[in-house]
Amino acid sequence: RMIRTRRVSAGVVLGSRSRSASGLAAHWCAKWNSRCCGLTAAERTVMELTGRVALVTGAARRIGRAIAIRLADEGMNIAVHWNTSARDAKRTVAECQQRGVRAVKIQGDLTDPGCVVAMMSKAATLGPVQVLINNASRFIPNRLDEIDREQLEQDHLIHVVSPALLCREFSRQLPCSAEGRIVQLLDWRASIADPHHFSYGLAKAGMLHLMKLLAAELAPNTTVNAISPGSILPPNSLPDEDEEESLHKATEEIEAMRQLTDALIYLVKEADDTTGRVIPVAGGKTLS
Repeated sequence: RMIRTRRVSAGVVLGSRSRSASGLAAHWCAKWNSRCCGLTAAERTVMELTGRVALVTGAARRIGRAIAIRLADEGMNIAVHWNTSARDAKRTVAECQQRGVRAVKIQGDLTDPGCVVAMMSKAATLGPVQVLINNASRFIPNRLDEIDREQLEQDHLIHVVSPALLCREFSRQLPCSAEGRIVQLLDWRASIADPHHFSYGLAKAGMLHLMKLLAAELAPNTTVNAISPGSILPPNSLPDEDEEESLHKATEEIEAMRQLTDALIYLVKEADDTTGRVIPVAGGKTLS
């Protein structure tokens, strides 16, 4: 299931795999030590991705699309989730298939948590789903005096409730002998208060804590981590941008997307000893 690979620096990151402060952490250390028996402490293992199955939510466009294509480049079969962007989802599926892998598109409205069982079932037609990327999101600015119950509930459903239920279904269908990987796409607003995005930031903070709960619950067979990007793809270009400025922004966005997908491949492929952690890809935004 796992293959040995190159030697790296001696530091090993043990994630926060603990139902208590000591019990599961000790169990994980024992698991790691037994895996490394007869090897140096600087050797780690890598998950072979070729032929495995990944479900990426919100994969029709933007960050989700880039993630789906990058995983397809690694040889994974891809379940492309979409809600309203049918044409974009079809294009993402086609681009994945051009890389010699299988891909299907799965429609689902994550404000209706009842859809998640059917989503996972359809994804599993490609085979057992071993990688789940919770990327789907909505980004609507609002202040405290502007929010209503519907906005709060919809953000919570999309960012917390449906991802939690998807992780439940992921865990249920994962074979006992298989390694699993879950990656949540967060936002710097999950840990830094931004009153201009009140309901969104609140929901992303909930998603952050969900990641920590899942890491403790699903250890040691499944790792659960997160990536916290900054402003990678702005909603729209400014109408008065000149061509040079637009090109400069596009170049920056491509580089930021590459950094994000590099971090994701690390968490999915190489970081089998890391769980409950957040990798910031925000250009220092989380330091503010």
